[in-house]
Amino acid sequence: MPGREKGKTLFFEDSEEQQALFDERAKRRRKYKTTKNRKKKREAVKASMADILPIQDMTSDGSFELQEKKGYMDVMQLQSKDIYSPSTQETEYDIMMMAKFFQSYAHDIKVVSMNFPVDMQKQLDAIHRKIAQNTAPLYERFLLKKRDELQFLETHRTNREFYLYIYASSLKQLAEYRNNCRRYLGRVTPIIELTDEKKLDLIYKLNNLNTKLEKRG
Repeated sequence: MPGREKGKTLFFEDSEEQQALFDERAKRRRKYKTTKNRKKKREAVKASMADILPIQDMTSDGSFELQEKKGYMDVMQLQSKDIYSPSTQETEYDIMMMAKFFQSYAHDIKVVSMNFPVDMQKQLDAIHRKIAQNTAPLYERFLLKKRDELQFLETHRTNREFYLYIYASSLKQLAEYRNNCRRYLGRVTPIIELTDEKKLDLIYKLNNLNTKLEKRG
């Protein structure tokens, strides 16, 4: 058996174990650095809802200014219509006009449907006046029953309403887009102008879906 050269020692097993140990330590260091970097990159939690919502302020004409100078937004209501009673020709015409609108309007737009409380305040005011003026006991029973029905509808029923959100980079451009929507959609689903209170109700309801609105625009 040939002898080993003097002064030379072979450590095959020890070298392999040491290399494996070094590799394991290197992996742990890389993992630690990666985790540390991820913690550094984590964004801070925003302090309030005002920082999360895209809307910054309401302009004098009732439009909304978006945050970070991203432009302006406005909301208009689409008047809904009965889709079952019209004839086939009328339905086809409405579909054609809506398709033409979406083809010609190339800017950012969004249609949102929401449930809003039924506003029976005018009817309730009329019933209350009749109850105050009434002198017949039998007729009073009828008026009280009618009042209870109106109060039930106002409390438990909602209307499905449709809203058109339009966006632009300036107020002048937004006014132009608004007029285009009125012109193109006027024959199919007329545009209903909203009060500032109703627009604020929409924004509030859209971001608080489980809440009940007490005021109406």
